[in-house]
Amino acid sequence: MRYDVIIIGSGFSGSILARILASRGLSILLIDRARHPRFVIGESSTPIADLLLRRIGLQYGFDDLVSMSTYDGWQQRFPKLACGLKRGFSYFDHRPVNTTRRESVLGERSLLVAASPSDESSDTHWYRKDVDMYHFGMAAEAGVDCLESVQVIDFHSEDTNGPATVTLNNGTKATGEFVVDASGAGTVTARFAKQSAITEQLTTRTCATFAHYDNVQPFTTEFNSIHSDQRASVPFDSDNAAQHHLIDGGWVWMLRMNNGITSVGVTLSAGLTHESEQEARRKCYELLDQRLDAYPSLHHILKYAQRVEPCDDMICLPRLQRLYDPVISQNCVMTPTTAAMIDPLHSTGIAHALSGVHRIAELILGQKAHDAESLEQYRSSVVEEAKLIDQLVNIAYGSMRSFRRFTAATMIYFAAAINCEEAIIDGEVPDYLWMCGDTEFRNVVNQCQSLLFGDQPDDVVIDSIRSLIQPFNHVGLMDDTLHNRYAYTATKTSL
Repeated sequence: MRYDVIIIGSGFSGSILARILASRGLSILLIDRARHPRFVIGESSTPIADLLLRRIGLQYGFDDLVSMSTYDGWQQRFPKLACGLKRGFSYFDHRPVNTTRRESVLGERSLLVAASPSDESSDTHWYRKDVDMYHFGMAAEAGVDCLESVQVIDFHSEDTNGPATVTLNNGTKATGEFVVDASGAGTVTARFAKQSAITEQLTTRTCATFAHYDNVQPFTTEFNSIHSDQRASVPFDSDNAAQHHLIDGGWVWMLRMNNGITSVGVTLSAGLTHESEQEARRKCYELLDQRLDAYPSLHHILKYAQRVEPCDDMICLPRLQRLYDPVISQNCVMTPTTAAMIDPLHSTGIAHALSGVHRIAELILGQKAHDAESLEQYRSSVVEEAKLIDQLVNIAYGSMRSFRRFTAATMIYFAAAINCEEAIIDGEVPDYLWMCGDTEFRNVVNQCQSLLFGDQPDDVVIDSIRSLIQPFNHVGLMDDTLHNRYAYTATKTSL
């Protein structure tokens, strides 16, 4: 079998890319070792992700993608396709263990940051089991040849403009003028090309345990009850968010879907040695298995929760981070989220994946897929974005000892994200997302890291960071009068 493009991996990014290319007359083979529907995480969208999804939909005439770029559009068009309402990001400090501490002042142990001005224009959590299956089906409808439950057993690519060959375990051998590896953690083409990881260039070291649960109770109600007010409901319901719960050594995520499912995961710093990583992994599993019983308010909302998926056990992963050169050869590239994985802390995964869909589609359709300069730009974009995300995430983990320092660390990320959102709204998708192509901003990040990792008092550090990010702070971040309640950071409006 001979194709214009072979795509390995039928998650949403592989399927959307396949659909785009097929809609423009190319012959596409989309293959996956699993079968839809299947349990997947990587669920929390952001304004950058939704702006990219909308742009892709408008550019290629896929109005369903435009509908999916806001919560209201999704509900109007796909009322039976599960997702979650995501108004922004919420954070709560649960330390020390075995205590339930009230805030002495608003925002002392909590932070809410809006990413959209209303429920209607809100971002979403993607219930990937359903969402990925939908996009896979749309690729098939577009004329993509789709093969499930098949495994790549060999991949051969000369570093020339000639075709690449993929051999499957069902005996099929397919050749493609270009191959896109969207296999995620499988990193299929890197393995067969014997390309070594460059993960040592990353500084974040975390592991995670996660699953989907039913009957997780609202944390907003819990926090409001502790304080006898509505502080977790303003400027939006903190449950309608990527909810972060800080615990000793890491944090817990909760993402609530509109089908009653809540994605819950524990992420902990893994340390520098194999032994410390194994211990962190064991602790991750134990914490979630015991429903966070060392943290009373979290245990209260989780103690009657029932695991829905996976049905046999929770997923427990060793170090999450990986980084590969995304350009395997002149006729093969990895998507960003195959080449790189950092951490779920800032919800960057869907945006990074969709940036790859946008860029790779333009490479192939613009007949630049074999152009050395274009491939080098793609490589630089993916690797530099991954390194900046890694730095921002590592800064946040390194600042968790103090909730005030951690809050300041998140503001550096929000400044990067909001400036990137504004650039996308104003014009073309930048060559580098999250301001990572801006030398001045990168210098600011480095200075902020030195401050946060240093031993100066919190007040001094926070004042210095406020001053450093001021040129990039267009929405009033780090305004003490708001008491960690940011209603007006949203660049996203009703679309």
